[in-house]
Amino acid sequence: MLNLTELDELEDSVQALVKNAQEEIETRRLEKQRDGYYQEALGEIKKRLDGLLASVVEALDQLPEAEFSDSVNRRQLLETRANIEQQIEDAPMKAAEIADRQLILQEERLLEEKQHKQDRIWRSQLKEDLLDMIREQTDFFSATDAAIAVKGYINDLRAIGGLEEVVTTLIEQINTYSEEGAVARMRGSCEQTLHFIYDKAMQNRARVDRGPELQPRIRHRSSERRPKLYTQLAGKVVIFGGHDRLQTAVKNRLRDSQVELVWYSTQSGVSLAQQGESQIASADLVIIVTGYASHSLTEGAMQTAKKLGIAPEMVNTTGMTKLLETIEIGLKTRQFADRMNTA
Repeated sequence: MLNLTELDELEDSVQALVKNAQEEIETRRLEKQRDGYYQEALGEIKKRLDGLLASVVEALDQLPEAEFSDSVNRRQLLETRANIEQQIEDAPMKAAEIADRQLILQEERLLEEKQHKQDRIWRSQLKEDLLDMIREQTDFFSATDAAIAVKGYINDLRAIGGLEEVVTTLIEQINTYSEEGAVARMRGSCEQTLHFIYDKAMQNRARVDRGPELQPRIRHRSSERRPKLYTQLAGKVVIFGGHDRLQTAVKNRLRDSQVELVWYSTQSGVSLAQQGESQIASADLVIIVTGYASHSLTEGAMQTAKKLGIAPEMVNTTGMTKLLETIEIGLKTRQFADRMNTA
C-alpha cells in the first residue's frame, strides 16, 4: 500500500508526464504549422519569380540575337534571366528560412507561456512561505517587522493577486500581539497599507536593538530566486547542423545556464566542423540536427563521434523547442548518471 510520501511522488510524476505530453503535442502542432508556412512561402516566391521570368523571356524574344547582338538592353535582360533562374533554384531554401523564422517566433511565444506558468507556481509557493513567516511571529515587534520582508515581494504578490491575503494576515498577526488593541488596519489600498506598516517597522528598528531582518524560509518554493527555464542546466554541448537563426535562439535561451555551447551550423562550413574532434571528445552531449544540415556536415560529425565511441543524439527539426528539450534531457541524464557513479 502506498504511503503519503510515495503518493506525493506519484502525483508529481503523473503531473510532470501530463505536462510533458501537452508540450509535445504543442511542439508537434508548431512543426506542422511550419510546413504550412513553408508551402505558402514557396508558392508565393515561385509565383512571383515565374511571372518575372516570363516577362523577361518575352522581352528577349523581341530582341533576337541575330539582330540585337550588340544591344545593351538584351545583355541586361540575359543577366536578369540568369539571376531569376538562380533565385527560382534557391526558392526552397529561401522559403525554408521564412518558415523557420515564423516557427521560432511561435516557439518563443510557447516558451514565454511556459515561463509564465512556472513564475505563477513559484509566486504561489512564495506567498505560502510569506504566510508561514508571518504566522510564526509571536510578539508585536516581530509581527510588524515581517512587513519589511513582505515589501520586497510586492510585485510578485501583485502578479498573482496574493497581496491582499498576505497584508490581511499581517494585520491580524500584529493585532493579535498588540497590547493597545487593533492598531493595524487597512489604510487605502493593500500596497499603501503595507508601506505604512513597513514605515512603522523601520521606526521600531531605530528605537530598539533588533536582530537580523526576517526572511521567509524556503519550504514551499523550489529555490530562493524565481527560477528561469534551463538555468539549472550545466555541461558542454556540441551541435552539428541547424542554421544561424536557430543557433542564436537556442543560445539566448541558455544564456543564464552553465551550458557551454559549441555549434557548427550549416553556415559555419564543413571545413570548420572537421576541426571539432577535440570538442566532441570533451563533450557531455553531442547533437546532430538533421532537419537543416548538409549531408557532408552530418556524415563527418557521425564518423568523428563513432571513432571516439560516442553516440550522438539525432534531432530532426528546424525549430528550437525539440532541440532545447533534447539538451535538457541529455544533460540531466548525464548529471544523474554522474551522481550515481560517485555515490
